[in-house]
Amino acid sequence: MTTKLQRSKRRLLFGFGISLLILIGSSILSYYSITQLLDSQSWVSHTAQVESGLQNMVSRMKDAETGQRGFLLSGEDVFLEPYTNAEEDVRIILNELQLLTSDNPQQQNDFPLMEKMIREKFSVIEQTITDRKRGIPPSVNTLYRGKSIMDSIRVLTKTMVAREKKLMVSRDAKMNIFIRYTPVFIGLAALISLLITLIFYFKIDSEIKASFQLQRALEEQQRKTEQQIEVIGSVAQKIAGGDYKVRIQESDLE
Repeated sequence: MTTKLQRSKRRLLFGFGISLLILIGSSILSYYSITQLLDSQSWVSHTAQVESGLQNMVSRMKDAETGQRGFLLSGEDVFLEPYTNAEEDVRIILNELQLLTSDNPQQQNDFPLMEKMIREKFSVIEQTITDRKRGIPPSVNTLYRGKSIMDSIRVLTKTMVAREKKLMVSRDAKMNIFIRYTPVFIGLAALISLLITLIFYFKIDSEIKASFQLQRALEEQQRKTEQQIEVIGSVAQKIAGGDYKVRIQESDLE
């Protein structure tokens, strides 16, 4: 009986161990999925920051162009207000964007070209403003060159924004896999754990009931044995006292 109880205990510990391992596995997967979800949300915000920064950079360059056109037409310094500090603002934004995309080699490779075009664009603007102050009208070639540079900046900006969005879509696709399959795995793990628990419960319950039945049978057998010993002892005492007619009845041994 002791052996059966020990066996039941081992089975109980084994079943509990499996259930615990499944629980730990599903917990780890849940934690990883939540981490990936938070990471995905962070990258969405990151993409929005990069896109907003690039748009702000282009917007400040448009301000510089607006100030340039106003001054070239009127010759009044008041129209240069949108241009004032525009170059410095653009450089600050560009540096911030480089830091934001430091993990992306493709984006980093485009910043030297972007910086070069921005420098050329402001050089053209400054040249036209200086010439206007001297009374020299800007040449068509210079204006076309400035427009061409600005168009190239816009194209490169769109490319960089598209690259960030494409990367975000790729990351979201990976995250959707976890979102889709993690609940299924957790549900399946919980079901398996429950089934294992029930199987071991009924198995151990059955063994315990069998052990109790065996114990009762042994106790009943022991009771009968003690009764038989008592009857035999009584008969032996009578025989020892000279009563040789005494007999053990079969019913006395039951």
